[in-house]
This record gives sequence, C-alpha cells and structure tokens, in this order.
Amino acid sequence: MHAALSGWLHAFRIYTHPRVLGMLSLGFSAGLPLLLVLGTLSFWLREAGIDRSTIGHLSWIGLAYGFKWLWSPLVDRLPLPLLTRF
Repeated sequence: MHAALSGWLHAFRIYTHPRVLGMLSLGFSAGLPLLLVLGTLSFWLREAGIDRSTIGHLSWIGLAYGFKWLWSPLVDRLPLPLLTRF
C-alpha cells in the first residue's frame, strides 16, 4: 500500500515542475476563450430570435479548432507562404 502511494506521489510530482505548469496554463488559456465565445454567442443569438438550426450551422466553425490536432501537423510540415518563418 505504501509503495503504491509513493509511486502515485512520484508520478504527481512531475506536474509540479514550472515548465509543466506553464504548459498547462497555456493550454487552458488557449481553450477557455473558445468556450466562452461560442457559449455566449449561441446564447446571444438565441435571445435575438435566431432559430436553432442557424445557430447549429454556426457551431460548425468550432470544428476547425476541435480537429486542430489533425491539421496542425500539416501546417507544421508544409511550407505555407504566410505561415512559415523562412
């Protein structure tokens, strides 16, 4: 029991390093605005009398961010004219 608890504490201790905490805060702060904007926007549109199907079609915009893990490696690999350093 004590050895298992010690293993968990050692594994958890990794997440207290400053670099890991920095990446955690960057990831959280990158996703939070999307949640706030899309949630608030759909509420405002509903209050303005926009029908649900139109609001649903607008939510498709969020799929680009949701599937960023699929297309971001392509952006990193391909030399796109305005997105590369060199």
